[in-house]
Amino acid sequence: MSRYHQPAVSWRETRRLISLDMDLFGEWPLAFGAFPASRPRWMLFFYLLFTAHMFPAVLVYRLQVFFHDAGFKPLATLLSRFNHSIFSVTIGNNVRTTGGLYLAHGYVVIDGIVNLGHSVQIAPFVTIGLTNSEGRPFDLVGPTIGDHVNIGTGSRILGPIRIGDHVKIGANSVVVHDVPSHHTAVGAPARSFPTFTRAERAGTTAVLPPEADA
Repeated sequence: MSRYHQPAVSWRETRRLISLDMDLFGEWPLAFGAFPASRPRWMLFFYLLFTAHMFPAVLVYRLQVFFHDAGFKPLATLLSRFNHSIFSVTIGNNVRTTGGLYLAHGYVVIDGIVNLGHSVQIAPFVTIGLTNSEGRPFDLVGPTIGDHVNIGTGSRILGPIRIGDHVKIGANSVVVHDVPSHHTAVGAPARSFPTFTRAERAGTTAVLPPEADA
């Protein structure tokens, strides 16, 4: 398959992805008892639709991609413009995810041939997409991002780079190079450092601050 071609997303796959989106957006309501876990999934869907600020934006993106791949491109364009106008979210038709996507707030741009893993959580004012500079020729291929990645406010992830699994991108970072799994990337341009759990840090330091695992 060409690197410039994304596989079509079927209706069955769209429903699977929406279900995974619901899992991400439903974590807090379920954890704090705002929505009883005993209630059926369809009730959770409508609860999130009317209470989770950005769940409708992710839902519209899912429908946009489905209709685009099904040949209803004008409808996909209308959905894309709706997302941009109402939620300040712009996600291209060639953006694919393998699992749930969580948007904390708006002002998010994701475009180009971009692939996101499962449980990618994106803060506001984030751009994920293409780069065009003297040091790197223009390419339609954007980043490939792994599973369980947290992208901080104002970050930029640009170019045909790879972000591994369990990565954290610090706020206002500009990432233009690969980031290995289990790393944290900070700065502009970003530098990455290994991310250790509290148990792992215990082997390298005598006194630990009272904080939760990373």
